Amino acid sequence: MKPNSIVISALILAAVALSVHSQSTPAPAQPAPSRIAVLAMREAMLATQDGRKAAAAMKARFEPRRLALEKRQTELTGLDERARNGAATMNAETQRRLAEEIATKKKSLERDAQDLDDDAQQEDAKLMQDISDKMNAVIDQYGKQKGYTVVVDTAQPILWAAESANVTLDIIKLYDQQHPSAAPAK
Repeated sequence: MKPNSIVISALILAAVALSVHSQSTPAPAQPAPSRIAVLAMREAMLATQDGRKAAAAMKARFEPRRLALEKRQTELTGLDERARNGAATMNAETQRRLAEEIATKKKSLERDAQDLDDDAQQEDAKLMQDISDKMNAVIDQYGKQKGYTVVVDTAQPILWAAESANVTLDIIKLYDQQHPSAAPAK
């Protein structure tokens, strides 16, 4: 009976060892469920009180220049029409001078339009950066509070997202609560 008791003792010892090993080895951790939110970042920034105020300030700053460019474009169109309509009745020298005037004004208009565009883009980038700094803190807080693992900007390619994942309106509301503007823009 001694050989049987050795075998039984060995089996009991193996079972105990296996039991102890399985209790001491942690089970592989289950990954936390992923929660992903999508956010229309630029639209959210522009929809905040600060964003509306910045947009109104930009419009006030650049609208006079834009209107002046439109007026010059209208004048240029009139000169083009005058050149086309008078081509048969104008002498060569008048046509040449008118063509030079049109070319000079067109070149000046294009330069000024490009300058306006560059200035507006620079101002937009500066204003958006100011708002973005505050917005990123709001998004960080919101994402942590709501248990999101990722918040994605809709400006990036998204193949599909459920509407319930869109947190843009929540972010706008939270931003405005944390950063009230002095006077709401209209």
